[in-house]
Amino acid sequence: MSLKVGFIGTGGIARNHMENLKTLQAEFVAMCDVDEERAAKAADQYGGKAYADPRRMLDEVEMDACFVCLPPFAHGDAERAVIERGVALFVEKPIALTMELALELEELINKNGIIASVGYQWRYADSVAAAKAALADRPIGMMLGYWIGGMPGVWWWRRRETSGGQAVEQTTHIFDLARYFGGEVTEVYAAHAQRFLHREVEHFDVDDVGTVTLKFESGAIANISSSCIAPYRVGLDLITKDEVISISGHGLTTIKRGERSNQSFSDNPYLKQDQAFLEAVKSKDPSKILSSYSDAVKTLRVTLAANESAAKGEPVKL
Repeated sequence: MSLKVGFIGTGGIARNHMENLKTLQAEFVAMCDVDEERAAKAADQYGGKAYADPRRMLDEVEMDACFVCLPPFAHGDAERAVIERGVALFVEKPIALTMELALELEELINKNGIIASVGYQWRYADSVAAAKAALADRPIGMMLGYWIGGMPGVWWWRRRETSGGQAVEQTTHIFDLARYFGGEVTEVYAAHAQRFLHREVEHFDVDDVGTVTLKFESGAIANISSSCIAPYRVGLDLITKDEVISISGHGLTTIKRGERSNQSFSDNPYLKQDQAFLEAVKSKDPSKILSSYSDAVKTLRVTLAANESAAKGEPVKL
């Protein structure tokens, strides 16, 4: 049986999900976007009726699940509308720009028994599963994380009030991965700076370099760095006694004394993430979802604390 699926937001990341869902048991029934022409183009390509108003869409079209693929500043009303109607919810990260909104939506999801998943697709990657298996039960001493690349082209990314900055919007994947391996964070200490792009890019007011130190309940520590000034590296290094396990998208490198091995993978973690969500909706069993809404709230708390720490110049305890 095909699940009836709708979308709120039909931009680039939404199209990624739509391509995945074409290969799964999903029927596109509605597309919604503030740009109704863009919604109409998505509906023409994938199916369903086009809307500019999410509430009208949800009132007029019956669906089993809805994908909310909006910029960070636009979260809130769309999720409330989906939750109120008892529809399963997939939300792209970051889930909000304030803890107040994230906690409100988390409470509504839990109160209404909504199956919800958040777009932290790294958790589904074969490289991450292989790293989990390689670690087994050995404790992690520390982690080094990176998201150092170019500046995304969308207008809202370069504004603090609309994106939250790189740690919140982009490097959130690495913070989430560090939590996935290291557990819960107890303290955050960050230094962020504007070095180049605020002079070169119009309306740019986020930081273009930053580094964050995390302390975990387990006693492990981590350093996670962000930058949008140059292509370099995206990934997470797990450092345990006598071994380093380095995750980089589709690659996994293991370094021991006098020994280095590399593995490469060709999986599509976005597809596996979407499949896990649809299976959870069908079975009404969320156990295969690796990033619940409540889990994503914890990751958001860490990245917002990083912004707070950088602004205050002092550690923030969680």
